Amino acid sequence: MMARFIILTIMGSFLLVWLIFCAVQFIRHSRDVVAGADFVGHVKCEKCGAEYEVSAAEFTKSYTSKYRTVTRTKVQGGAFVNRPQYRYYAKKFQCPGCGKKRYAQVLNINEINNMTTGPVLRAGARWLILMCIGGMLILAVASVPLHFADQAREKKVEELREQQYEDFKERYGL
Repeated sequence: MMARFIILTIMGSFLLVWLIFCAVQFIRHSRDVVAGADFVGHVKCEKCGAEYEVSAAEFTKSYTSKYRTVTRTKVQGGAFVNRPQYRYYAKKFQCPGCGKKRYAQVLNINEINNMTTGPVLRAGARWLILMCIGGMLILAVASVPLHFADQAREKKVEELREQQYEDFKERYGL
C-alpha cells in the first residue's frame, strides 16, 4: 500500500512539473511569436505627450501595463466570439522625449491584438497538445510500477488468505 502511495505521489509531482513547464514554455513562445511579428506600435507618452513608434520586439520587452477594456460578443462564422476592445492600453517604454522609462498609451492596440491573436492561439494549441501527450506518457510510465505493485499486493493478500485458512483448519482440526 505504501509503494502505491509513493508511486502516485511521484507521478503527481511529475505531472505538476510538466504542467508548469508547458505553461512557462507557452508564455515564452507566445512572447517570441509576438516579438517576431511584423507590426509597429504607435505610442504616446503620458508624461510629455511625445508620439513615437516601437517595434514588436520593444513591445514585448515591457512587462508592466495598464488598460481598460470592454468585452463584446459578436457572431462570427456561426459562433459567438468574445473579443476585448481596448479603450485604453499603456505600457512602459523608453520615451525619446523624456529620456526615461514612462507609461505610453498604445494608440493601435486593437489592431495589434487582432493581428497577433491567431499566431498566439496556434502556439497555445501546440503547447496544449504537447502537454497532453507528455501527461499521457507520464501516466503510461507510472502505470508500469503501479501494475507490479498491485500484483505484489494481490499475491500477498492471497498468501495471507491461504495462511489464515491453514490456521483455521489446524485450530479446529478439519
